[in-house]
Amino acid sequence: MSTVSMFDTGVEPLTRVLVLTGSDADRPSDEKPIAFSDCRYYCPDEATVRKVAEALRESDERLPARPEELMLWEWNMTWFEPEPGNPNGGGTILLGVSWYDEDFYTERKGAWFGTMHKRIYQQLGVPMENVTVTHWHADTD
Repeated sequence: MSTVSMFDTGVEPLTRVLVLTGSDADRPSDEKPIAFSDCRYYCPDEATVRKVAEALRESDERLPARPEELMLWEWNMTWFEPEPGNPNGGGTILLGVSWYDEDFYTERKGAWFGTMHKRIYQQLGVPMENVTVTHWHADTD
């Protein structure tokens, strides 16, 4: 009788590298988000990965300068998922956003595809077809 490990699937394990801790580590645990956004940026090479990670870090550092928004939303941890077999060091940056205010979420959830963000993506070398954002809204029942 042979034993098969649950890890012996024939599929390479997924690797994720923590890039930024996000601001969610400082929020009281009793506050629950009303929505969540899963943002993914495919970067074809290491240089693009580094540019995107640095831009996110700089943006994260500016957030405390906008105290009126601090309690309305927050960054979650940011991860880099290397693309297996990519010889150029590319992969996907994964970023989560938790939303705590319904009106603010409704107003801002599409900001990722606004003119300012499109310009930023272009400067970083990330074409729009390499950006995906999926929103989930909490069930209030």
